[in-house]
Amino acid sequence: MDYQQIPDTMMLPLPYIKIAIFEETKALFDDRPHVLSKWKSVAYNEHTTLNEEQSLSFHALYKLITNGFFPSETLNKSMIKQVVQNYEKIIHTMLHNYIIQEFPHEEVNKSMNQETIEDVQENQYLLMNMDAELNLLRDIVSKNKPFTSDESGLLSTEIIDNKGNIRGLAEIRPANHQVPSLTTDQEKLWINLIESTLSSLDEMTADLFDLITYLWMSSPKNNEGYIEFHSNDALQLRNIKARSTSKDELDYREEDRFNIMKRVAALSSIWVSLNDEQIKVVDMQNLDNRDLYTFKDFQRMFEVGKMRVAYDKRSGEPKGIYALEIRPSSILTPYLEREKPSIGLLDLKVFQYNHYTQRLHKRMIRYLSYQWKIRITKKNLQQPFKISTLLNILDISSRYNGVQKRDLFESVLDDLQRDQIIGTWTYTETIDEARIGKTNWFKGYWSKLQVRILPTEELLQNNRNITEFASKLREKSIIEHFYQMNTNGNTYELTTQEMAVTTESTPIVKPKIQSKPLNFEQQQMQFVEEIVLTPDSVKKAMKDRKMSIRQSAEEIGISHTTLSRYLRGEIKRQNKKNDEKILKWLQINHN
Repeated sequence: MDYQQIPDTMMLPLPYIKIAIFEETKALFDDRPHVLSKWKSVAYNEHTTLNEEQSLSFHALYKLITNGFFPSETLNKSMIKQVVQNYEKIIHTMLHNYIIQEFPHEEVNKSMNQETIEDVQENQYLLMNMDAELNLLRDIVSKNKPFTSDESGLLSTEIIDNKGNIRGLAEIRPANHQVPSLTTDQEKLWINLIESTLSSLDEMTADLFDLITYLWMSSPKNNEGYIEFHSNDALQLRNIKARSTSKDELDYREEDRFNIMKRVAALSSIWVSLNDEQIKVVDMQNLDNRDLYTFKDFQRMFEVGKMRVAYDKRSGEPKGIYALEIRPSSILTPYLEREKPSIGLLDLKVFQYNHYTQRLHKRMIRYLSYQWKIRITKKNLQQPFKISTLLNILDISSRYNGVQKRDLFESVLDDLQRDQIIGTWTYTETIDEARIGKTNWFKGYWSKLQVRILPTEELLQNNRNITEFASKLREKSIIEHFYQMNTNGNTYELTTQEMAVTTESTPIVKPKIQSKPLNFEQQQMQFVEEIVLTPDSVKKAMKDRKMSIRQSAEEIGISHTTLSRYLRGEIKRQNKKNDEKILKWLQINHN
């Protein structure tokens, strides 16, 4: 049959509904030929019934659209088209686990966070919770203060803030590695990761702490509060290059994946106890006397659930853990679930700096990001930083002398300015170079000086737009609602009001379809005389070349998510670089 000949407004019988759902959604999954091949055979099958045995994932897709978006409705092509256009992320997210179950080997390299990661790469920053206590907990994993063996034989460290106050204790408990529902193969791999816990506490582990908490805040969770973390998520942000495989496919090295996942295992091996009383200042010479302060019971920092393991196609031997379910424990969630969390920006380059040779850069970026959030709120960006405070944050090795420490300090700030992470930095007073190198010059003079470090204009502008994060949280809550409905054995069903808050596109109107007017600046941008850059002109070029959104985005050089949002009229902030890329692509493909 010729699907294009079916009128958009014709009410569809069941066999045609299957076909329409397949035809309208196939562009969303054009990077999964194994899925589309199976779906097509099921959709065009003459059977009037559809069940999970035919295809678990296509059955879930069918139920999502018919029962979730249009319960008890007779459908036409236009209704299905609008759902696919407006709720692409919901469709992707809801089908993820079904596709994994049906195609475990083909899907092991796929992350359900792909669009979120592409957003981060596009924006060049993560939205982070800048809560002071959360920053202290992150510092535990970056090994600023080493873990030492206590009287019970456990490796532990005190959580101390910049003022010298004891805020809690942290312990490494690799023996407490039990994860429910692991197969024998998975457990062996997990134990192998756990055994490297102590050597895995570094700046890269702090990167993963940030990434996992960001994904947990911005991604939908299942009914047990888990998100899925994939090793691809971190490798992609770190700009690790994939290599060609024997089948001319690109994939990451097993060593690179192992380096990521062993640090995730380390996060789950850290147990934390926070002060149960008001903060107390204790004698730093008598830290072993724990009667000086009281603590809550120890809790694991992160909890791990199900895992996804890759197996060698020839031998069948397990290669490694590629993805797992993870959630912050109750010791972290109060900071992540606050009604008005302190959201700030963390530059993406913190992930791309080397965790060993550029660890000082990473520490400086995190601290400045935290301080800038506070100072933007209080409107005191011009307030200088004490060099002694910054040196304490950097924790430069004692093997360096004073001159070397000063050089390192200034080099870090110069590098951050060169890489456009900071706007400018200057000393607040002229340095008396005659005092440098003299007795006690480092502690008695230079470290008491101050520097003024200002953010870039781009960061200030992005901070003003940070409220956009709320819309992502609304969309996430709707997807979690779907998860809950499905877990409870109910049919997918949302009210029109619930569906409307997931996007700024026009709510579904049946059967007449109304499109949302586009922002004028986005709709009409005349770059050259012959071609006007509009979503419609891009759609026409894609249609003429019979290209999907994903294929077009790859040719243009932007993310699939960005192009999809542009076509839907959801780009709130103009990006000149992206507009130029799209226009150039239009010019090349202009008929």
